[in-house]
Formats: sequence, structure tokens, C-alpha cells
Amino acid sequence: MRFYRIIAILLFVGANVSAYAQDIESKPDTPTSLDPVQVSASIVSTEDPTVKTLIFNVAILEGYHIYAYVSPQDPYIQSKLKLELPEGVTNLGELQTPTPTAYPGKGELYVYTGNIQFKQPLKIAEDYNNLTAIKCGLFYQTCNANICLPPTQKDVLLTLKN
Repeated sequence: MRFYRIIAILLFVGANVSAYAQDIESKPDTPTSLDPVQVSASIVSTEDPTVKTLIFNVAILEGYHIYAYVSPQDPYIQSKLKLELPEGVTNLGELQTPTPTAYPGKGELYVYTGNIQFKQPLKIAEDYNNLTAIKCGLFYQTCNANICLPPTQKDVLLTLKN
């Protein structure tokens, strides 16, 4: 019985930890019809050791989209990138977002399709704790021409290293 509990805990932990990355380019898994949106992230160093760039990758299955901008009259859920930054790490400037496309036949509705990236420059304090965790996630609703799936959030946990 104890063996099955340990296996269940390991499976739960494995399913809830999406990625660990540092100074590498990570790519999202391939999306499928059962899970049409995949995410991954990485932290890239710059010439300045106190500045790093968080890159959040999103792969959207062909024929599906997520919402970049939704007018108040539309019933869809607009996507939001969420960052939980530890002490000693702050946003440096604005979040760089991909260019959305207008949804055909809808005046003020813009979507993201295909492979997209969000980029956020980060300022790192010189005295921050090594191996600090950064949690980032995407809250979104995905739809195709026939169906919209319930809103969901996918998180990625990154370890910031010196």
C-alpha cells in the first residue's frame, strides 16, 4: 500500500512541474487535440549580469487560438501572463508580447495562433539568493472554429542561478 502512495505522489509531482531551465532555449511540447496549448519557459543571460530575460514560449495547435484582446461585449477570456518574482528580482520595462491577429468577422477581437513568445526583461539584485525560483504561467481560453475549451492556467517553475 505504501508503494502505491509513493508512486501516486511521484506522478502528481511530475505532472505539476512543467520545466526547469537556465540559459537555454526551451521549446514547448507538441500540442495535441486533447491538449492544444503547450507552454515552456527559459531564462537567458545578457551582457549585464544583473539583467536576464525571461522567455515564455507557447505552442498552439493549428486550427486553435487563444485570445490576445477581447472587447467587453465578447464572452471569451483574454489571455494573461502571470509572473511570481522572488525578492531581489523585478520587472525591467514592459512585457514584450507577440503581435496578435484580428479574428475574421469580429471587429475588436484579436487572437494568437501558432508558436508565440512573451519576453520580460528582469533586473536581478546583486545580493539575491542563488537558486531562487520564479513561477510564471499563462491563463488562457483556447478555441477552434467549433468549440471553446474551459479557461485554464499552465505554470512553469524556473530556477534562477548565478
